[in-house]
Amino acid sequence: MEESQGKSNYAHLPEELLGKILENIPATVEKMNNLFDVQDEPIREGIATLRERGFIEKNETNDFSTSLIAVDGGVVLEKMTGSDIVLAVAVGVEGLTTDNNAGWSSGKNQYYQWQTVLSHDEANPRLCQGAMFLMELSVLASSDHEIRIMDGTHFTPILKINSLLSAHEDKAGPQYIEALKEFLKETYEKIIPDIPEILEAALGDEKVISIVKYSSSRDIIDAFLKDKNITIDDKTFFTIGLDEDEYLIPKSVGQSIEERNKIWDDLHIRCNLKISDGKFDQIELNKAFDKSVNKLRTKNEHTGAKESELFFTYYKPFQNGPAYRIELKKSLAQDKNKFEKYLLSIKRQIVFPEIMEPFPQYLVDLMAKSVSGGLYAILEAIRLSPELKLDKGKFNLLFNYRTK
Repeated sequence: MEESQGKSNYAHLPEELLGKILENIPATVEKMNNLFDVQDEPIREGIATLRERGFIEKNETNDFSTSLIAVDGGVVLEKMTGSDIVLAVAVGVEGLTTDNNAGWSSGKNQYYQWQTVLSHDEANPRLCQGAMFLMELSVLASSDHEIRIMDGTHFTPILKINSLLSAHEDKAGPQYIEALKEFLKETYEKIIPDIPEILEAALGDEKVISIVKYSSSRDIIDAFLKDKNITIDDKTFFTIGLDEDEYLIPKSVGQSIEERNKIWDDLHIRCNLKISDGKFDQIELNKAFDKSVNKLRTKNEHTGAKESELFFTYYKPFQNGPAYRIELKKSLAQDKNKFEKYLLSIKRQIVFPEIMEPFPQYLVDLMAKSVSGGLYAILEAIRLSPELKLDKGKFNLLFNYRTK
């Protein structure tokens, strides 16, 4: 009897848990309604204010290009019982085109990949993510396409490369530094002081733009519409408020004090790795990074506030579709004809509503996510390799540290 009563106290999982989740769906739907219903009037007023100030225009050009690519990367770090296996890739995919001569020119890299084995180390994620972003920038820079789409905002590669080179905070030691050197030599025949050159080649090119699929930025709302009581982000605001083919006239990033303080004022890359190489000059390397990153910053070390050379816009290609946050260089932002040509080129790559982002950005995302399949192939090939020297007592080291 006692045993029977004790068993009755156990929940019937996962059924009871799922039932509880479904019970709360009406309350969740109500919260969703409340989030947007109360914003209708503030959004209308906000868009009207921006129109009155001449901030919004309609793209009416017929000029476009199909010489367009999107680039994305993927990384997998498999934590084995005795080591970590890393696979990082970066891939470029062309947009929809009828040009039979389209493609990658000879000597241009459509993709990069790097794989290695590392001892367990807290800093390993920094290494593989930093390597992935460097390879993404290299695919973008090596292409000769007219329009090159980077997935995500411009500051993410800077943050990741800074993390890559400041891994001394995670006690990155000689193994980490040797692995970084190995990556640069295998992939580019380059060394650590060449990293600013890799960064500048992409982030300094006006043909490289970025499309941000998810953004919490409130730069415009906080800078110009604080009195409207708008609680959503800029991207959602423009998705609801703009009409088809309308766009925000490009503004330099950091329009609001909040955005400048949070992101753009102090954007930097610093190397703190302890590299025992007589030719390595850490001071000169950090100066080179300052020169590259300073173009994007909204504060000068000596003169204070300044305008960033990175601009952004929100563009709504279809009436019932989303607005896109697009980041672009100042030279492109101030050339209206070329800028509007870029916008129409992007619109012609969106197969709405089946695919919401530009087709090459959608396709390259799928390819980048397939990196896990590549790692699985590496693991199986290692385990089956006749060259493997591990005896039976060590074979368990070739499997993940937990049961999958």
